[in-house]
Amino acid sequence: MTFRRLVPRDLPAIGALEAEAYLPSLHVSEAAFLRLIELFPDGAVGCFDEEGLCGYAFGVPLTSGSTLDLRVPLPAIPDAPDIFYIHDVAVSERCRRQGIGRQLAVEMLDLARDQGFTRIELVSVQGSAAFWRTLGFVDGHAFEYAPGAPSLHMTREDP
Repeated sequence: MTFRRLVPRDLPAIGALEAEAYLPSLHVSEAAFLRLIELFPDGAVGCFDEEGLCGYAFGVPLTSGSTLDLRVPLPAIPDAPDIFYIHDVAVSERCRRQGIGRQLAVEMLDLARDQGFTRIELVSVQGSAAFWRTLGFVDGHAFEYAPGAPSLHMTREDP
């Protein structure tokens, strides 16, 4: 397994993995993924095996309580971000149960710490809250992030 930053040429593979991992209502537009790569390249990480992309994570500095629009590209990183937002962690079926999701999540947590953030937020979808709890996240409010996608806002405080 190799981990590296994602680049624009990875977008077709990101889309294919996303289609495998998520409900259609949770799919992010290619333009929105591209904008995250452009705005915050350190927060776009992929895991590759001999078959290609098998996992990815996206994170970006935002303001507390924010979520990203799945279809509309983020215009800019806020002038005074106060949280690190983990937008996405996805792993292909062929690579699940190998710890890749955890490695990608820890990569995002380490990046948040390196950037000086003490609060990390995310939206748990598709029953992933138990996974995030093992990484120190606590439940916030429940809502529907996208049609048919019950979701849970979660936070983690790091001293």
